[in-house]
Amino acid sequence: MTDAIPGRGQYTEDARRQRLNWLRERSGTPLASLESTVFAAHNLVGNVENFLGSVEVPVGLVGPLLFDGDMVGESVVAPFATTEGALVASASRGARALTASGGVRTKVLSQRMTRAPVLEFADLAAAHRFTAWLLDRRGTLDEQVRLVSRHTRLVDVDPYQIGRYLHLRLAFETADAAGQNMTTAVTWQICRWLTDALADEEDLRPRNLLLEGNLSGDKKATVGSMLTGRGTRVTAECRLRRDVVASVLKTTPEAMVKSHAATVLGAQQAGMLGYGVNAANAIAALFVATGQDVACVHESGVSIFSVEMDGDDLIATILLPNLVVGTVGGGTGLPHQRELLALLGCAGAGGARRFAEIVAGFSLALDVSTLAAVVSGQFAEAHQRLGRARRVDWLQPGDLDAALLQPVLAQRLGDPRLHVTRVTAGPRLRGDGISSELGALGERRKLTGLHPLSVSWTGGAGTATTVDLVAKVKSRGEEIVAGIAKLVSLCGEELAGAWSRWGADTEFTDAHRRELSVYRRPERALTDLLPRCYGLIEDDEREAYVILMERLRDDNGPSNGDRIGDALRAVARVHGHWLGRDQELHAEGWLYQVQEPAQLAKARELWGALVRHAAAELPELLDSGRRDILLGIVEDAGFWTQELHAMPRTLVHNDFNPRNIAVRDGRVVAYDWELATVDVPQRDVVELLAFTVGPQVTWDQVDRLLTVHAQAVAEVSPRAAVLVAGSDWRQGYRLALREFLMTRLALYLAGHTQREFAFLPRVTETAFRLWHLEQIRDGE
Repeated sequence: MTDAIPGRGQYTEDARRQRLNWLRERSGTPLASLESTVFAAHNLVGNVENFLGSVEVPVGLVGPLLFDGDMVGESVVAPFATTEGALVASASRGARALTASGGVRTKVLSQRMTRAPVLEFADLAAAHRFTAWLLDRRGTLDEQVRLVSRHTRLVDVDPYQIGRYLHLRLAFETADAAGQNMTTAVTWQICRWLTDALADEEDLRPRNLLLEGNLSGDKKATVGSMLTGRGTRVTAECRLRRDVVASVLKTTPEAMVKSHAATVLGAQQAGMLGYGVNAANAIAALFVATGQDVACVHESGVSIFSVEMDGDDLIATILLPNLVVGTVGGGTGLPHQRELLALLGCAGAGGARRFAEIVAGFSLALDVSTLAAVVSGQFAEAHQRLGRARRVDWLQPGDLDAALLQPVLAQRLGDPRLHVTRVTAGPRLRGDGISSELGALGERRKLTGLHPLSVSWTGGAGTATTVDLVAKVKSRGEEIVAGIAKLVSLCGEELAGAWSRWGADTEFTDAHRRELSVYRRPERALTDLLPRCYGLIEDDEREAYVILMERLRDDNGPSNGDRIGDALRAVARVHGHWLGRDQELHAEGWLYQVQEPAQLAKARELWGALVRHAAAELPELLDSGRRDILLGIVEDAGFWTQELHAMPRTLVHNDFNPRNIAVRDGRVVAYDWELATVDVPQRDVVELLAFTVGPQVTWDQVDRLLTVHAQAVAEVSPRAAVLVAGSDWRQGYRLALREFLMTRLALYLAGHTQREFAFLPRVTETAFRLWHLEQIRDGE
């Protein structure tokens, strides 16, 4: 095989495929993701050489942000291309704060692009004479510029002599192009003219000439560029009201000003060029999304950010002195990038100044939000990493192969001669589940989530089998807790502080071990409700916790009364089997940490903080009346949790809703048992009803379903029948409803402020309908 890259200089699909196949053979890597591309090779002349394929970068929407600028006077939603978690959320929070205070004012101050050739002369006197000669011919220089480009105008010629070397800093205005290529061509024309004009002038003619002597600051952060400008010089300013700083940014104007002063001192000691917080993140994300020259982020990210008090308000300002942007040429003509520029109203001629103002506005929004996060302690929480004293060989996507699965399947199926012949990835599922998503926030470097697989094997008897499985690769409970900490860090100091004190005691701790323990249980009452399990992996060294389960087709779970009744009867067999055996469950330890009712009451600080935050951010879901209901439940938790503890308790799923329920061959199957715990059996009933019956549910419908469940629990065993008959089943339901409202619904609502849960509005309406039905009954 030749080691030369094939198809050099060819912009065709055939040449691209030749390179791809050559690279596959050379590297031994499948490169399947590069098999197809949205780009037509012939359209990439001038953008890339030896075209191989393309990579995708996720694009998130930030905003809307209200502008009051010279070129932008409306609300703008911006595309951020990034793989950095929390960036879009933080910039959006800043945009919300600026918009709520009247918007951001923006203005382009100047635009220029520089090139700086260096000329070597016989001695310093010759260099000095040449300088005077050149400055006398400024008109001729303008003529040379016009020979190359009608869009470029020479605005400054600044000579910088160092001994016999003369650096010429040439500054040009380049209209809507960023201008690096344009100014290079124009400068080369000027250099050619100089060489020709001085051919016979021995005492003026330079000995050597370089097109760029590194004075221009091209793709470098320099003091010269910051002072005189390179690219677009643009500024943005906002006036933030005190109430907005408190409600959106979760801090005070005074705290932000004080912290800004302290961090300026740190920046000075570090030798920082300018002073900024996080503007480069916004600039890079917008550059990638819109086809700007990404290598210019280094110089474009230089900023001067400041905050100060003005009466009761906070004034925040940013200057971007070197923003190298354009809306014509380069990558701005690529299809995705062109569309996103069009989205911003910046595509083509006339768009560069508008785009610069948009970049400045969103950079200011991000800096304001990030500074507020640092001030209030949210930044540390949002970037929390789990400390480890050793390197961990985490599972990666390619590890779900025959070598990993064969011993697991052989042990589970009791066939030591089983041989896995093939493992292929199946179509992706719609999502990985909330717990997996939260765990990925806590630790994103390893494989987690739901991974469909088609697995083929031959058994000891020679029979061939192919099964569609799902490998559920679990996050550690600590990672879920850390992921939630990242989310609540954006929700203000009160909630972030409460979670730091109580989060480790919630139901999420040990979730990874708990679900594996559930699948190890032999009780028929439980195994009949579980999906078929083909094997478990619990490897603490690799932090690998995997369940191989049958793939269940999504049928949207229970919806009508009959199906809700079927689900209740199915879970009732589990409830009845362990009813009254809560001490036994505790003693066996396979549920790991179980949150007792008394612990719920101790964590009132957390539940109250969740409610207050949700009410402030989501008044359409949690108005003042509903807020007061939840806060009243929280306040009284010390009393009603004692009664809850005295009720007959059992093993409960604790996340029993249609998102975790399927029907297979007419039989109800429940999965996602990571939150399983000891509680009153009515806890699963409450959650299922909140997700299914709808906000128009009547008392009679609720009563009928409660009766279905109670009867099914009683039928499991004589002991269960005695416990059901001897307890106030209705009161157990009411207490479970309080618990659901205070804990799970409050968590969902707070999470909804940062990550939309499509199911939550209906669940909230239904949950409060269930509450009001109980209040009506009490009144009767």
